[in-house]
Amino acid sequence: MNIIKGAIVGLVCTVILYMIPLINALSPFFGGFIGGYVAEEGAFGGFKVGILMSVLAAIPGFLLSGILAVMLADIPILGAILAGSGILITLVIVIYTAIFGIIGAVVGGAVADNR
Repeated sequence: MNIIKGAIVGLVCTVILYMIPLINALSPFFGGFIGGYVAEEGAFGGFKVGILMSVLAAIPGFLLSGILAVMLADIPILGAILAGSGILITLVIVIYTAIFGIIGAVVGGAVADNR
């Protein structure tokens, strides 16, 4: 149960920090760190928090990207380019968020374990 709570807290912190200029580059790390620290499950528990946080972040991202792709499908050439690039950009953002979120969650879990 702590892992789910940590993943939700980490995801909320990541989304909030994405809206702050200059901090948004490291927001997945900070969100993952906070989530791993809240879970208090050690480094491996932090890894689980980071994975769950990444999955929870990917679902709405790909749903919104898919909806945008369907809406743009009727535009002859430009629609296909924008739909494909939207999905590609979503994939890059999800991978970036996953990598840094997992690293932050592992560090946060290790710090919580050592206190």
